[in-house]
Amino acid sequence: MSAKEINYNNIMNEFSQVISTKSNDLKNENANMSGDTASGKMMKFASIGAKDFALENLVNSVYSDLHKKSLIHIHDLDYYPTKSATCVQYNIQEIFENGFKTRNGLIREPQSIGVYAELAAIIFQTCQNEMHGGQAIPAFDYFLAPGVNKSFRKALKRNIEQYFEFIDEKIDGQKLKALLKDEEITFKNLEFELVKRHVNSSKFNQEVFEKIRSMSIRNVERETDQAMEGFIYNLNTQHSRGGNQVVFSSINLGTDTSKAGRQVTRSLLKALRNGLGNGETSIFPIVIFKVKTGVSFDEESYKQAMSISQDKWFEEKTVWKTPNFDLFLDAIRTTSARLFPNFMFLDQPYNQHEKWNANDKNSWYYEPATMGCRTRVFENINGEKTSVGRGNLSFTSLNLPYIALEMLSEEGLLNEEKINYEKAKFSQLKEKFITKIKQYSEDVCDQLYDRYKYQVSAVAKEFPFLMKNNVLSGGANLEQDEFVEEVFKQGTLTVGFVGLAEALKAVLGVHHGESDEAQEFGLQVIQEINNVANDWKAKTHLNYGVIATPAESVAGRMAKITRKTFGTIDEVTSRDYFTNSNHVPVYYNISAIEKVKKEAAYHPITLGGSISYIELDGEAKKNLHAVLSVINAMRVNGTNYGSLNHPVDRCKSCHYTSLIPFKCPMCNNSDISRTRRITGYLVGDLDGWNQGKQSEEAERVKHKVK
Repeated sequence: MSAKEINYNNIMNEFSQVISTKSNDLKNENANMSGDTASGKMMKFASIGAKDFALENLVNSVYSDLHKKSLIHIHDLDYYPTKSATCVQYNIQEIFENGFKTRNGLIREPQSIGVYAELAAIIFQTCQNEMHGGQAIPAFDYFLAPGVNKSFRKALKRNIEQYFEFIDEKIDGQKLKALLKDEEITFKNLEFELVKRHVNSSKFNQEVFEKIRSMSIRNVERETDQAMEGFIYNLNTQHSRGGNQVVFSSINLGTDTSKAGRQVTRSLLKALRNGLGNGETSIFPIVIFKVKTGVSFDEESYKQAMSISQDKWFEEKTVWKTPNFDLFLDAIRTTSARLFPNFMFLDQPYNQHEKWNANDKNSWYYEPATMGCRTRVFENINGEKTSVGRGNLSFTSLNLPYIALEMLSEEGLLNEEKINYEKAKFSQLKEKFITKIKQYSEDVCDQLYDRYKYQVSAVAKEFPFLMKNNVLSGGANLEQDEFVEEVFKQGTLTVGFVGLAEALKAVLGVHHGESDEAQEFGLQVIQEINNVANDWKAKTHLNYGVIATPAESVAGRMAKITRKTFGTIDEVTSRDYFTNSNHVPVYYNISAIEKVKKEAAYHPITLGGSISYIELDGEAKKNLHAVLSVINAMRVNGTNYGSLNHPVDRCKSCHYTSLIPFKCPMCNNSDISRTRRITGYLVGDLDGWNQGKQSEEAERVKHKVK
């Protein structure tokens, strides 16, 4: 049978799997997508065809073959023909202030927090159709704070009008209307004289003002609560792509210390804790709380929090040294109940910006932010160092276990599915493995460059929302038929990797969780990938970097194909998945602090994105001190971005939410929703996961907190 016939038969077989009503890895490739629906099937048909077209017609045959062997994995291959980029972090402030254009017309600047929140969700949904990855807002609290202030001015005006109507006295309506445009009047931070100048009545005195002000504050707090609840509801119900996929959305917050910005954060966290209609944990947006010393964290407040009961954390009389430390504790409380927020640590040397200034109202522009899965865009060889208005263009991952086994096979050390370490000289093996890593990293960088040249052959009209609204910085300057390279070159090209643990096990007989020597060599391996990426950055003047791959379907695909090629090798190809990136294997018993230290060491050399997870046992919400101590350990030990995993279970019958090992203790129902984190995002039911990720989840051990 010819290669063409084999390829045709493979496609027909995949089409049959799509049609099947039985669960399979092809339909469960993306846990955010329902492959059983009509639109989900249609999308899978298109995806299969587009991948085949790309591999046979667009990708260099050398790299196409490497992908088919699963030695490398070209991510989002089905979107390759579209020329689209992976992800973006919006400057939503700019979009709101100028209004934004859709296919049908201009959407004017919003005038209340409710509309701000609603339009933020709509922008997410609209943009999703022009990119193939996730969307993020890098400074959600800063960007939505103006909406809180506008709603506050509206509430003041309305309550003043109602007061004078009640006492049956007329006032100058036009003069009062000017209050709406008075930007000195802000939420809570308000003096009597600022409002008095808009009211032409001697009866408007300090006492009346205080009552109206208090009433207006309560109005806006409720309005902001409702706005954030609506925002979360929208992002969990707006299906932006086939297969009932909701927007892969993320928001970063925590560093706006203004009254309005703090209210946005407080209301958002409250809405997260409340959950959806039946108490379900919201899957999106992924919420990231930014931890910054002097803004949302300080040592004195941390020690104070650890010395008092968790109930006292949230009492009004408890005073903290740092403005947003109370919000940090609120985030700790929320993640202990709902798995979000995750935490990004801005104090790490690689996350700092020389232009950042606490007194600058636009300091958010110089803060790193992240996509929820872990993608980080900050450094920029072609412009301003910022996360805003930029994203990742594409990424391709190395199959590290395959490379290791290929080397061992070439050295004659792999026989009958066993590695013969007796003949091995480990120093030589290390050297040869590093040489192979360099070779394949060069291949990946070259492949990324090929894809980049294809991507920048696009013209602006192919991405109308992104370009017209300057979502990607510089897009608004392009004419419809201009090429997008000036915009796209601000983005990143990233080399990923999967299965460091299994590769170390193959080369050394131990992984980095088990051995300091393996940890040291693991760092050398990833540093070598980084060296190659930096060489390509200098050579091409493009933003090459290294990402710790968030492997979902690829973790299983690589393991399956590698096992088929080299056989079942204990602790290397014997599982249905490879370990994500540089993580310590999920099945390895290690303390929380040791895991944090091991994984954080890789974060300075994976600036394209990295994350560290800790698995906690029991109900985290009952021990907030333990949660706080782990998050602080991440901060202290150099973590870029981290989060906690712990059981979040809900009875589908009575909606009781707690740790439910078997049956619901309230109604004895055994149909339990078990919300778990799959890579960076959450999924409510494990039956939608592919086989590899289900196997990984089943083996996750809990990490002890000392």
